[in-house]
Amino acid sequence: MDKLKECAIAFEKLFGIKYRCIIGRKGKTRELVLTFTAYEFHHLCGLNKLSDMPLLRKNRERVFKDIISEKITYRMVSLSPSFCQVQDRIEYLRRLEEFLDSNSLIFSYDKRNRKSSSIEAKYLLQNNIDDKVAYYFVGDNEYDGSLIGVSFFLKGTIDYTVAQPRWTLLYKEKIYGGTGIVEVQHDRLNAQEKKSLLS
Repeated sequence: MDKLKECAIAFEKLFGIKYRCIIGRKGKTRELVLTFTAYEFHHLCGLNKLSDMPLLRKNRERVFKDIISEKITYRMVSLSPSFCQVQDRIEYLRRLEEFLDSNSLIFSYDKRNRKSSSIEAKYLLQNNIDDKVAYYFVGDNEYDGSLIGVSFFLKGTIDYTVAQPRWTLLYKEKIYGGTGIVEVQHDRLNAQEKKSLLS
């Protein structure tokens, strides 16, 4: 299968899934709900960096559909002189579900503490894929208050977690929208905490 299509299909599987997390820090807790849409795939893959390719400057949902239907292929985007900037993203983004199913480190993210970056995000999730450190940044979904992906890449020379507050993962569940099945993936809450935080 075309590598770019394979990545898009793997991402599409997340559309009906939500991750609900309870995180804690210094006696405070927050609830995070992660969701996924076709719109964010374009940026997570880094396709915005291939500015020399007019076929990628269309509506983002349209680009996603064109990738699924193989009107846009891995071979086509690999012709861009900037392709080296996105090759790893395409390779590893297809494993985002695997990344999220394990218990990531979670940090608040304030770009003022990382002045060399233009990433606008609320939280940074860090995990390993094949012994490589990967970053998944999430920000507000203006439509429903959930969090959606805004950037994804492997760690390079910059450690984006420096000076960012780290939170402890207390609880995580994976919710399958089509069936309503809830899979608890991590649970450090006692019965009383569950009653108050998960009601």
